[in-house]
Amino acid sequence: MKKNDTTSMISKPKLDGSKDFKIASTSVSPKVLTEKINEDITKSNFKNRWETFGTHLIRNIPPKSRIKDGKVKIAAFDLDSTLIESKSGNKFSRGPSDWKWWGNHKTKIPQKLKQLHNDNYIIVIFTNQGAVVVNNNSKSYNNLKEKINLIQNDLITNYQIDEIHVFASPKKPVKGITSTDEQHQKSRKPEIGMWENLETELNKNNQTIDYPNSFYVGDAAGRKNDFSDSDLKFAENAKLRFMTPEEMFLYDDEDGSKNKEE
Repeated sequence: MKKNDTTSMISKPKLDGSKDFKIASTSVSPKVLTEKINEDITKSNFKNRWETFGTHLIRNIPPKSRIKDGKVKIAAFDLDSTLIESKSGNKFSRGPSDWKWWGNHKTKIPQKLKQLHNDNYIIVIFTNQGAVVVNNNSKSYNNLKEKINLIQNDLITNYQIDEIHVFASPKKPVKGITSTDEQHQKSRKPEIGMWENLETELNKNNQTIDYPNSFYVGDAAGRKNDFSDSDLKFAENAKLRFMTPEEMFLYDDEDGSKNKEE
């Protein structure tokens, strides 16, 4: 295995153990009960699929996509300031529950994700998490998992989005056994180690990416008030069409005018 391969690891991926879950006994129709069982299974499976590779990569992916073999369309997104932001108004969230959908648009973001999901896109999140470390089952790692679990719960419960993929690039720990500087750098946007990891996993399931119909959305676009251009460069390096959150969620597809629906 090459030294600069992002999927290489210091040890085997750590996978959270499965936990039992219970469904409340209620007098509901068989159809409703079946839907509830499937929803709870989806939530539980997602919560227990978190993996870490060395100290340089965090991911949560299903063993096989709901999309059949062949070419698949990818709808990829940054997380913070693209899909969500803090409820507290702080730049960084104060805890797992300190999040809301981006902007003052309430359901617009998840409704758009539902549309993409229904159009057979695979929804993928790629996020740099420079305040998160994964060694010793750290609090920052557990907080990140819990926050994204809450996001996934909202998507499956309220919008019937039963599949998302998540890739995160954490900070290199100061102490302990760690991945190399090269591994951490390759995993962090604008480098495309996370994207290459997704593509490798899809190929294992006889799937290839439909590049002309795939895209990436992020807020770090190199504009005047942006903190960087890392999202734009990530899309360029991965050869993906790029959009800002405003272009994706707030403007009409046909004429570029602002969509006033809240």
